[in-house]
Amino acid sequence: MGKIFKKVRYKNITVSFLPYLEGGGRNFGQEFIRMVRDRFGKVDHVFEYCAGPGFIGFSMLAHGLCNRLTVADVNPDAVECCKKTIKDNKIEDKAAVYLSDCLDSIPITGQWDLVVSNPPHWPSDEKKYRENIRNFDPYLTVHKKFYRDIKKFLKPDGSVLFQECEPATTTKDFQPMIEDNGLEIMEVFKADPLTFWQCVLNVKNIKKYTKPSAFYFIRSRLKK
Repeated sequence: MGKIFKKVRYKNITVSFLPYLEGGGRNFGQEFIRMVRDRFGKVDHVFEYCAGPGFIGFSMLAHGLCNRLTVADVNPDAVECCKKTIKDNKIEDKAAVYLSDCLDSIPITGQWDLVVSNPPHWPSDEKKYRENIRNFDPYLTVHKKFYRDIKKFLKPDGSVLFQECEPATTTKDFQPMIEDNGLEIMEVFKADPLTFWQCVLNVKNIKKYTKPSAFYFIRSRLKK
């Protein structure tokens, strides 16, 4: 029996996914749309790291926040979902996908204006990581390898915007690996509670919801 794909639509792009691959990009990951629109506007080339089915990246492309999109994931099922989305929507001229452990298998064919990610949030040992690669980052290796290698992929004025989880980590966990690899933190911020819960609950008319988001954003760039 073949895989049964579910679908979610963002404007003119329908994203195919397998339920077990959902890691938050379909709900709280949609905070990126407002965050990117407010801080960057439209950019040329976006890369989504640890993309899963590409909920964030394909949504950004659908909302007109980039001209081109590259996505990558270590899970072959996630890459299959992204390939299906690209083929079904006939966006081969705008989007590309790579099967890659961190950035290891991605060719430097063009540099990126903006990198976005809702990466695995929880530090762990190797056993927990193998049991659930969506949630666990063994000894923060997924983050360390990213910040080690990202310089050669970024345009000189390019930025990185990661969505992290406050109960799992703080900015202090990432600051050394960011600064030691030639980048600098530009800002750390949260979305306001109303917009966060609109994304999580998929409800537009929440009149009053003040419970704070558990997620925060780290924006970094190459040191000037």
